[in-house]
Amino acid sequence: MKFIKYIALLIFPALFYIVACTKQDYHLPDMPDKSTINMEVKQDLTVDPGGNTIYLINHTDQIEPLWDFGTGKSSRQTDTIHFAFTGDYIIKRSAVTGGGLVYLDSVLVHVTKDNLNYVNDPFWNMLSGGPGQEKTWVLDMTAQAFDGPLFFYGTDNGWGGACTKPGGDCWNWNPKYADNKWLLPDGDYGTMTFSLKGGPFVKVTHAMIPERGTENGTYYLDVNTKKLTISGATPLHDASRDGCVGAWGNIKLLSLTENAMQFAVLRTSCDGPCLLVYNYVKKP
Repeated sequence: MKFIKYIALLIFPALFYIVACTKQDYHLPDMPDKSTINMEVKQDLTVDPGGNTIYLINHTDQIEPLWDFGTGKSSRQTDTIHFAFTGDYIIKRSAVTGGGLVYLDSVLVHVTKDNLNYVNDPFWNMLSGGPGQEKTWVLDMTAQAFDGPLFFYGTDNGWGGACTKPGGDCWNWNPKYADNKWLLPDGDYGTMTFSLKGGPFVKVTHAMIPERGTENGTYYLDVNTKKLTISGATPLHDASRDGCVGAWGNIKLLSLTENAMQFAVLRTSCDGPCLLVYNYVKKP
């Protein structure tokens, strides 16, 4: 009997080692052909004779659609966008599938008439000055409207600092810059100009980040969700946190008035997830 137990003690570890070392055959599903994915771009000429209203519709199950319409981006299954200004717009489409990212052919849409009703809103006006105007912003380094240029919030805080999810990651730290200048160097960080002259254009001059220099892009403001999307440029910020944010163009508005506003971007690295809240005032 002792001999049998001895043999068992030798066999069981060996079997465990064999099972533990057996390679698992993991593999991704096959990449679907783009012809099997139906992401529709539909221009409504009945709502706007100029074709300003566009519907983005995903008809394919088990994918996540990605839409890039130049002035903004979306990952919704269905979405409605409006181009307020005359011009040709390229809508890029891609799909996140189990096998990877599939790129579809882009769609070109022609907008033949301006419809400034889509940007003639109090929020658009406060951000840019209104159709045909522009407005320039700077970081609030001198505590004109806020206690400083940079605050910190939880990832689930939203407009007005409210918590958007029951029991969510909601908190805030609003440091006085005069007492916490270690947070970012004092100085002239440059300017950020939002324009509605012929289109929703944004120009950012990063005086404290020479490698970024002057950036020119476009933007889209969703007044219902209080979200701002910037393409081709990044909002004014400090150099020390330049690499801490994965998507500078995905912005939550926390507040906006004629003379002051707060942008919140998600910090994805450095000291862990949180909202970096940059505070701006209108340039005199």
